[in-house]
Amino acid sequence: MSALRRADEPDALQRLREGGAVAIMRLRDHRHSVEIGQALADAGLTVMEVTLDDPAALGALRALADALPADVLLGAGTVRRPEQVPQAADAGARFCLSPHCDQAIIEATLAAGLEPVPGVGSATEVARALDAGARVVKLFPAGPLGVGFMKALLGPFAGTDFLPTGGIRHDGVIEWLESGAAAVGLGSDLVPPLPEATNLDGIAARARVVTEQVARARRSGG
Repeated sequence: MSALRRADEPDALQRLREGGAVAIMRLRDHRHSVEIGQALADAGLTVMEVTLDDPAALGALRALADALPADVLLGAGTVRRPEQVPQAADAGARFCLSPHCDQAIIEATLAAGLEPVPGVGSATEVARALDAGARVVKLFPAGPLGVGFMKALLGPFAGTDFLPTGGIRHDGVIEWLESGAAAVGLGSDLVPPLPEATNLDGIAARARVVTEQVARARRSGG
């Protein structure tokens, strides 16, 4: 899957906003990656991230890109070095998330035609990320920082697209969306790191809870 898109195709940020949630696959066993991706997509979650902190992650990302429908937006997570960006692009990623703010990674991601999503935990890091060219920032770790912290940042950084991630439960999405988040990142509470085939029904059920909250937030203007 090429990182290039058609002129009439929505860009990654638009699709991220529309999706409302990112299903994070921080897996330590990728045998069921495609089945998990299909279960998530069937439940209405169309934005997914595979973290690159496992040797099999790029292969799983490529398999998902080959197997899932075109309306599923795939990204690479835990991108910590610029040289990982072209690898992620080649495997089918359309966006790259980092746990930190690194100008070199942002620039490499933009050069590859992908959407950079740097991690931020302070006003200084938000400013650095935006000045480096990022359009959306990952508030991390969002759970400990809290909704109030994001709302405070939206004062001086009004209009910024925040993706709160880390420590958010699958049934706690709507609070963040109604408080101004562009979308919410969901990790091990949604998809366990060592999933078995018997976990698929539970993953799908939790994903449906997420999509229901996204729909409610959209109806209420969040």
